[in-house]
Amino acid sequence: MDLTREETDFLRSLSDSELVKVLQEFPSDEQRSILNTLSKPVFLSERSKDVARKREERSEAARIEIPDVVDPQRRERALADPELFLKTYFPKKYKRRMGAHHHRMIDALVEISTNGGKQSIAAPRGCGKSEIVKGMIPYLIFSGRIRFPVPMAATGVLALRLYLDFRRKMQRNDLLHADFPEVCHPIRALDGAPQRAEKQHVAGVLTEIVWKATDYLCLPIVAGSPFGGVKMSYASLDGAIRGLNIDSDRPDLVILDDPETRESAKHVNQIENRRELLDRDIAGLAEEGEDIAIVVLTTLQNNYCLSAELTDRKQRPAYAGMRFGMVVSWPDDMEMWNEYMALWQRDNANGDRNRYTALAFYEQNRVAMDKGSELLTDEFKPRFDQDGKSILHSNLQRQFDVIADIKLPAYLSEYQNDPEPEEIAEGNALTIGRVMQCTSKLERGVSPEDPICVTRGIDIGKYKSHWWKAAWHESATGYTLDYGIIETYGLDTRSSERAIDHAIVDSLIQFADADDETPLLTLVDSGNFTNAIYEACNQLGGAFRPAKGYADAQFKQIKPTDNQVPFLESYARKQLDHSMREMWLYHVNTDHWKDWLQERFLTDTFDDHGFRVPGSMAIFEPPHGDIKFHSQLGRHMVSEGWELVPVKNKVNKKTWIVRDKRNNHWLDAGALCSAAAGCVGIRLIQPAVEIQPRQTQAPRKPRRITNRYGQSFVARR
Repeated sequence: MDLTREETDFLRSLSDSELVKVLQEFPSDEQRSILNTLSKPVFLSERSKDVARKREERSEAARIEIPDVVDPQRRERALADPELFLKTYFPKKYKRRMGAHHHRMIDALVEISTNGGKQSIAAPRGCGKSEIVKGMIPYLIFSGRIRFPVPMAATGVLALRLYLDFRRKMQRNDLLHADFPEVCHPIRALDGAPQRAEKQHVAGVLTEIVWKATDYLCLPIVAGSPFGGVKMSYASLDGAIRGLNIDSDRPDLVILDDPETRESAKHVNQIENRRELLDRDIAGLAEEGEDIAIVVLTTLQNNYCLSAELTDRKQRPAYAGMRFGMVVSWPDDMEMWNEYMALWQRDNANGDRNRYTALAFYEQNRVAMDKGSELLTDEFKPRFDQDGKSILHSNLQRQFDVIADIKLPAYLSEYQNDPEPEEIAEGNALTIGRVMQCTSKLERGVSPEDPICVTRGIDIGKYKSHWWKAAWHESATGYTLDYGIIETYGLDTRSSERAIDHAIVDSLIQFADADDETPLLTLVDSGNFTNAIYEACNQLGGAFRPAKGYADAQFKQIKPTDNQVPFLESYARKQLDHSMREMWLYHVNTDHWKDWLQERFLTDTFDDHGFRVPGSMAIFEPPHGDIKFHSQLGRHMVSEGWELVPVKNKVNKKTWIVRDKRNNHWLDAGALCSAAAGCVGIRLIQPAVEIQPRQTQAPRKPRRITNRYGQSFVARR
């Protein structure tokens, strides 16, 4: 090893122990070279030799050698023809003849990734759009057209499937490994352990591979490889999109596979929100001054959804929309097909799953029934009965089987991309991504300066109770300080009602005892476990009050008396609990407060000068910069909402819709937290005088109690 004069002088100035520490950083052969250069008899200890030996072994274990390409000619031929690439390296997925819509999808992906721009294509449901996307991503990378693709979908689960499919292809496809070893071999060498990536090297040069399962990946940097440093991530239209860049690299191609769910395509406000995500957030992923390439592959669900807009050249000419229907031209004799479908439905109703009567009718009249028809593709999957007899003779027959099953209007939308006009249902535009983006710039649990009050809501469950805690400034400007789950221990399906009540009381008292700051008012849902909540609130004192929720149509405001006090969309009424003790029960219009909280998230969090917008709600900054931290909260927030639903022969009717009854608990807790704020005087419109939060009851002195498990703690009285 050659040393400069300065390095030699520095090493000679070190003591023997200091020199030993320095030498441990070098392999053994370089250690000997340095000692010879210094002409200094330094003898390494056995421990130092062992450390050096193990370091050398680890380095050798991380060393890989890239094999040669097995078939360069096959590789070159496949890269020159994307359809050949798909059928060569993924033969099981693309064994059938491709139709015109498949060729147009492939051409669009190649053209847009090469020259930029936008393209939208609507193809029939189940025609293999996602498979085209999955196969074309590796092709576009290996052909050198893209260096940072981002597959997207309507939901995070669907987008993740596209991302994980690419990982599996790189790890497990033997033919890709044979012809693209500079990419696939370093990936296989990890043996499913992404943590090995940091030390992996080729001839001492790190590959810098990143192989994360649910975040992003970076292909290995290998001498002579054009694919080194290519990155890939994924995103969804119901999550956070802004700021998607890795090591200052930004996406160069977004492939949007089915941008809408069945629910989002029905509601104009959700459609508007996804339109904004596409036009602002996704378009903003590109480098400054450049346009990102976007390809949208979709299926129309109605005549007003986002997919219908993007594939309409009059509405969105930039996307050069194309629509493909499975039936290019309908048969000449539709009356015979109507008779066939009537026979099909009768067979089905009689329990004949093979529909033999309809089948016999088609077999006898097939020539006349097929005349004049043309399909996008003649490919179909044959079907046979238990005796091996064919019961499906053509793709045209299959299409009319589908029409007989789901009816023509649904078929026109799902398979023809030509939906019939229909009335529009409306709802609010809140999405999971919107909730996740409403952050307060404050860390978890940190309250803003000089809040008027802090309130909390708790939605009670048998095994888990969800809670939400917020601080409030004037004009109902909210700061979600924290939210979480209270576990109820010691229960199972055999637990008695008494045991359940005791366990819930214990869990609430322990939760309150662990809280450093008791909110001014906590409303606790008493609907399902009434006696337990009454008992817990009695023990915890006036800062905790039981609450009963009502739907908007059921809630009626009351007049003030000595035994009842009206608040904003809620009231408190004095009554006796199960032990004949006086207590205040809060009656809450939960539909109103859920909608009210959703509107706070729909209000911009900050203005152009960086100040909080009055009437907005914000959540704490996600810990450790985890952009997906609040996704579950967002899911709960959009689980219910008002919608204008079209009613036959009537005007649209405003209806509260529950979309996901299993994941709405934090919405319930947030509504109670908001109702509590209304009870203590928080208002959207700032009153003429300063708000003085309404005191519910002076806290009692704490007392120590022991639960049925022998655990002792302080109860707030």
